[in-house]
Amino acid sequence: MLHGIDVSNHQGDNGIVLENVLPYYDFCIVKATGGNYFVDAYCDGFIEKCKSAGKLWGFYHFANDGYYCEPEIEAEFFVNNCRNYFGQGIPILDWEVDVGCEWVNRFVDRVWELTG
Repeated sequence: MLHGIDVSNHQGDNGIVLENVLPYYDFCIVKATGGNYFVDAYCDGFIEKCKSAGKLWGFYHFANDGYYCEPEIEAEFFVNNCRNYFGQGIPILDWEVDVGCEWVNRFVDRVWELTG
């Protein structure tokens, strides 16, 4: 069993020192984007700390962050802002809003089209 942590601007704004926490976890999932407008300012720094610590890591898009947007638009925003992460970390969709499976499938299909 692997143990992991999810971090975002929320933890960053509250003063988390990720390099002090990482020894207790096997992996870290980092918020990268949300909706079609939000880029997490802590993402790059957190990912670099994961890499330096030799931890497994992923990066996530928070779906429909605040208002409804077409999934293809959000997928393009995610890929455009995270292009350097694909092929290194695990891309993840954080789906908490009831947008339905069709929305999620369209998002995932578009990410796949753009990144392979």
